[in-house]
Amino acid sequence: MLLTEGQTDQRSLLRLGAEAVELLVKRDFSALADRFGYARAYGRRASDAIEADLATCLAEADLELDQVTSWQTVKYFKPNDINLFAVVECVALMPEGPSILVELIVSESGAGRHVSLEDISLA
Repeated sequence: MLLTEGQTDQRSLLRLGAEAVELLVKRDFSALADRFGYARAYGRRASDAIEADLATCLAEADLELDQVTSWQTVKYFKPNDINLFAVVECVALMPEGPSILVELIVSESGAGRHVSLEDISLA
């Protein structure tokens, strides 16, 4: 998703992270994929890849472990050669119990800054 100049501040990026978490918790994989894409799709349809990767996380979860408290953060990169601008990390508390880490990456290109879903994993 292409960002406007006003969408790269911490508050705006946290809102985008919250939106991604909400779509994941609702299991609206199509809307999540349409809005953010999925870097780890690896040739799969993005919505199918997100659904499958979430299912894997949930299957691997040890529900006897303490849940991680829900949180969000934005980390900005120093100028670099690989055009990474920021990462948005959010922990989603899933209805089944496990905590899932949702990571969005903001990259820079000649067309501006883009945000995409980078990964979902157990928190």
